[in-house]
Amino acid sequence: MQITSVVNQKGGVGKTALSVGAAAALAEQGRRVLLIDLDPQGHATTEMLGLPEAGPNQPSMAKALTKMWKGPVEDLIVSHPRSNIGRGGAFDVIPTSPGMFDLIRRLDQFRVPGWQLARVIQFANYEHVIIDCPPALDVLTNNALTATHGILVPVQPDRTSIRALRLLNDQLGYVQQSVGRGPITYFGLVPGLYRRPMSTYAVTAMNELQTFGIPMLAHVPLGVVMNEAAIRGVPVTTFAPETAQAVAFHQIARALEERRQSQPVAQLVPAETEFVFEDFITEVAHTRSVNDNGARKKLYDLMPKRPRPPR
Repeated sequence: MQITSVVNQKGGVGKTALSVGAAAALAEQGRRVLLIDLDPQGHATTEMLGLPEAGPNQPSMAKALTKMWKGPVEDLIVSHPRSNIGRGGAFDVIPTSPGMFDLIRRLDQFRVPGWQLARVIQFANYEHVIIDCPPALDVLTNNALTATHGILVPVQPDRTSIRALRLLNDQLGYVQQSVGRGPITYFGLVPGLYRRPMSTYAVTAMNELQTFGIPMLAHVPLGVVMNEAAIRGVPVTTFAPETAQAVAFHQIARALEERRQSQPVAQLVPAETEFVFEDFITEVAHTRSVNDNGARKKLYDLMPKRPRPPR
């Protein structure tokens, strides 16, 4: 199972369209695909695919990430009924839910933030998982980056996308260091949302984006067909398969599948380690010392420590 996060903290760059388009194209090519709508705004769920949000009394990703619900991942999943699926393929979705808006505050309370999403989806039975991330470098995006094998980054040929890419590079380094995982691979940049012919300004920005040394995948041009497909709750690859947008998504899907076939996919969720009570107390002491007003400073550090047995 290859996990791909579609990420860019800059809004309005076509992130959700890329997530849905790549996932649908993979399914049409006969791959089993799970699309996760991790964006609290839920555009992939409601606007692009015409699916309902998970109800307040139903299992949801928000409940699973905070351990308010601990059932199998299959209970979170719904199938998209209006897509062309190739033989052996599947296009399933974990939709957003109203609780996603409050999720960031609750996830910040966890002892080791970052691995919650990886643990929820680790036993999913798919060849590809596509994660539509929120337009922010927050705890939800960090969860997606922790779980992912690689990222797709939609970009526009302008200076703001160049700055956003530099900030994303910094965030990747932070996530890798904070959760102790290996390097996060760029599967590619996907230029889009620009008019042709490209202006001199856009050409200059595109040339600078290429200096990052990241693979440049198919361009997704502007087109009203994307809105027409979304109104019907159908992926553009199904609604208008001969358009430039659908062709681009199929090219991107083939690139993702070629990468999955050519490289072994590692299990990212770390093995459980022995729980040492003294280490937990020390960690609590540090957290409280940082966040309180000093009244409890070093209180927990006063507890005696027993020596660890030699290994």
